[in-house]
Amino acid sequence: MTFQLNFNFTDQDLKHIYETNSNVAIAKPVGGGKPSVAWLILKPFQNNTLEFKEELGIYVSNTEVQTGAKITMLSSTPIPSAQNKLYTLEDNGTISGPSNGGSPNSYALQNNFSNNPYMTVGLYQNAVLNGQVINNNPISGNSVLFRSTITMEPANSLYLWIESNLQTATIVNNISSPMTKIDFSGGETQISLKYDATSGTFIPIS
Repeated sequence: MTFQLNFNFTDQDLKHIYETNSNVAIAKPVGGGKPSVAWLILKPFQNNTLEFKEELGIYVSNTEVQTGAKITMLSSTPIPSAQNKLYTLEDNGTISGPSNGGSPNSYALQNNFSNNPYMTVGLYQNAVLNGQVINNNPISGNSVLFRSTITMEPANSLYLWIESNLQTATIVNNISSPMTKIDFSGGETQISLKYDATSGTFIPIS
């Protein structure tokens, strides 16, 4: 199933966004709460479209989980990876599995890579943004100790906001801009919004 988000701006909105060197940031929450990684960053047009399937993969990285860090994926599972199963980061840097041992509606990985005391592990997802295919962008990232297992339960929702400090997809732990949450879990596959400059958020198109 393909999900689609449409979000629009006026000419005046675009003028202010470009004058302040701002971008639109899109993120996906994992495990509840606010997102920790900016999944997609773009300079917007009047009419913008994001399309994605709720299919994800698991990656591992040695990038430190700190604000502003751009994640470099070192190993990954293919998309779509299996839910309710357990993958393992082996000592040779490969990811094996899936095997039994996961949790319902979640993705799980055990870190058995002994060369580092911990690794960054998260989910990644592909998208089509304004007609451009964007593959292998992380949506989450957490530090996982050697021999520990991380369980990641994604939500079929998005966060959308305007950000002047982000120029590329990175780890974002402190977001000060107003964020708009878009929820696809109610069975909707297409949502259309417009930017409201007064509140700095996105509102439904009536």
